[in-house]
Amino acid sequence: MPKMFQLTAVLLLAGVSLPVAAQNESKREIVVTARSLKDTEADLKACLARKCPPDQDIKATLAHAENQFVEGDYRDARATLANALGRNRKHKQQFPIEVSDLLRANGNVAAHLGESDIYRLSVLDMRDTLKGALKPNDFRVFSAEIEVADSRLKLGYLEEASDKYLEIERRALAAGLPQIAAIARVRDLSLRVQRAETEKTAFRRKDAAEAIDLFLKEPTGGAEEFKIVAEVLKSRMDRNGGNNETTDKLIARYAAMGGTERPVLLHSKPIEMNEAQAARAMAGGSDLNRIGTQVVEKRWVDIGFWIGADGKVDEPEILRSEGGTDWTDVVLKAIKTRIYAPLKAESDGATPGIYAIERYSLTAQYENDVTGTRIRQRSPIAKIERTDLTG
Repeated sequence: MPKMFQLTAVLLLAGVSLPVAAQNESKREIVVTARSLKDTEADLKACLARKCPPDQDIKATLAHAENQFVEGDYRDARATLANALGRNRKHKQQFPIEVSDLLRANGNVAAHLGESDIYRLSVLDMRDTLKGALKPNDFRVFSAEIEVADSRLKLGYLEEASDKYLEIERRALAAGLPQIAAIARVRDLSLRVQRAETEKTAFRRKDAAEAIDLFLKEPTGGAEEFKIVAEVLKSRMDRNGGNNETTDKLIARYAAMGGTERPVLLHSKPIEMNEAQAARAMAGGSDLNRIGTQVVEKRWVDIGFWIGADGKVDEPEILRSEGGTDWTDVVLKAIKTRIYAPLKAESDGATPGIYAIERYSLTAQYENDVTGTRIRQRSPIAKIERTDLTG
């Protein structure tokens, strides 16, 4: 398995943020190297005009769709990706990696639009594309299976997601892929911690704590380095319960090791929202209870914040936005609670800060049976999607 898909991947999959693009904190400069929307549009048009090969078509499409997404043109980005899928889906046997990347991007944009069915099907198609072209034990096939489990989690099917993570762990161990098995296990641990945080019951807290302790006691053989993820999750639970000791110990350990080159998120409170709206929707009765009252179309913000050498977050700020921003208080509040591991000093002794930029979109899933009509409506329960835009 390539090193790039080892610890970094598992930290990302477990909800541990790894923003990059370090800059000298004293200068606080951000260098923008991305190509303009006009340039990527011209590249894609030129590629199609000369009837470029599928892999070049997909590369140009992804670059342009990403730019459209960053500019907030979500529906245009979806159209760009959908058109490319129409042209290139038939080439999935010859270019399975490229087509799977296209499907993955399509699903990610669909999630920000609240198009849950498109998101779900795109993830499944991505997995099936890789399964149909690669060997059964290829780590990329297993990775895609984990993404399918992630999609079930995102869509609210928690038990199904947990069962799938544990099934992937068993299959990966049988295939001699201990690192994949460890990734699947810590994803399940992360899910249990999330349930403990949201459901706030003694049963869920006990379930998560026991599962984490078991993994720490008996880590996956051949992938012991992933214990750190379980330790991070344990410190997160402890801190939420008022015990800061495990987080302090992790900070001290990273400091003794000289710090990390890229930020490792040790603690963050989850974004809390929708409780009143969800209660109203579940109450039943009048159809009015099931109609969303919050505008979610074209509501997004880019939030920037500095992570200092000590792992503390400076005041986050909204850099760009579209639509009202009254819903962002819960996001800013959650970012302020983050605690990262100390950062590694450079050769001259200076410890640069890290500037991170994250996109948050307010959305709500489309549903077909909200009011008993054939006209689909947004779910009354709004949600927030996040994408790391850090270069």
